[in-house]
Amino acid sequence: MPINDFLVPEEQIKFIGTKEIEYSNRKYTLCITNKRILLYKKSGIVNKCEDIICEKIDRLEGLEYKEKGGLFNLAKITIKGGIKIDIKGHSEEVKKIFQLLECLKYMKQK
Repeated sequence: MPINDFLVPEEQIKFIGTKEIEYSNRKYTLCITNKRILLYKKSGIVNKCEDIICEKIDRLEGLEYKEKGGLFNLAKITIKGGIKIDIKGHSEEVKKIFQLLECLKYMKQK
């Protein structure tokens, strides 16, 4: 997987999303490692382009989870750290992400 090209030494993947999430009106694959949150997007057939957004787990200050019921069951996480990241997606996928981030945030505080 091309995301491995962006990992730093001693960084291990803990979670890779099975469904795309939305950030800033663009679709990304979310990956969580022991050190960072990575949003990864690869596009283009002829002119291949990779887009990656990173936030260190050490810099996490707060997480907020909101869920909307209805036909599509959408959820949103607001990640507050060095930058503010609002990600949206299917509630089942987003809830897994939230739970893992809460766990990693708690472990880093110890």
